[in-house]
Amino acid sequence: MKEAKIKVMSIMAHQDDFEFRAAGTFALMRNKYGDDLRIKLINTSRGATGHHIMGTDETFNVRTKEFAKSAAVIGAEAECLTQLDGSHVPAQVFIDRNFLGGLWNTIRAFEPDYIFCPPITENSLEGIHIDHFNTATGIRMVAYQLCVPNAYPTVGGPVKKRIKMPLIINVDDAYYSKVASYHVSNDITETFETKVKMTFSHYSQLMEWLPFSRGENPPTEKECIDDFIKMHRDLNLAYGKSVDRYREYFSFTSWGRKPVREDIETVFINREKDENYEKFVSTLK
Repeated sequence: MKEAKIKVMSIMAHQDDFEFRAAGTFALMRNKYGDDLRIKLINTSRGATGHHIMGTDETFNVRTKEFAKSAAVIGAEAECLTQLDGSHVPAQVFIDRNFLGGLWNTIRAFEPDYIFCPPITENSLEGIHIDHFNTATGIRMVAYQLCVPNAYPTVGGPVKKRIKMPLIINVDDAYYSKVASYHVSNDITETFETKVKMTFSHYSQLMEWLPFSRGENPPTEKECIDDFIKMHRDLNLAYGKSVDRYREYFSFTSWGRKPVREDIETVFINREKDENYEKFVSTLK
């Protein structure tokens, strides 16, 4: 396999979370960099409780196949997180050494330049999704120790003495009631159809589980696509943006290494140079 010049990793709670918040941006990178880009998508939970008819094992198997189908659209690798003891998170994501050691090993083995993950809310009045919140918290907790070769037992290979530290980027998260600020908005209009194709690979979620969880009747495919378009329109309005373009929104953390200007130019192909962008870039080297 050709050694990729850029490696990006998404670590989200469930198999379908990535597509909602970052798929358009990753598709833009694939279009620009081709085989010079390697993409790995990780879900931390089996997602096995995410269905109202299928049992947990069947749900996990179905969702794993849907995840692989979606990832294939942009030539990405997709896998469920393996914990320190070799198991998957059985249901809800909890912070313990087994989970953190799994994150640490997964990140160090791939050595991404960039990690995309959920944000952490500091507002105690907001509700949270336990899997999203603890996935983000776990990444934040292990970030510094990625440079510590013996922080956890290394699984599946020799101990790496030194790895490059990733830049860790937060996506926005619909589970938080109040929209936070953002550093970069990325115009994904040209890859929106790719994003739709990827997202609708998750049929069991889009057409079955999510409507059920909201107390709604099963939608038609057109109704589901219309709702997906409306979600992007509402997100633009929440951030004070026009609704004539499709966008994804991101914030840079200092959990791993600090960002530099080149990072924005590399990752966000169609970045919009609005007030938030200019203010943030002025702080970078």
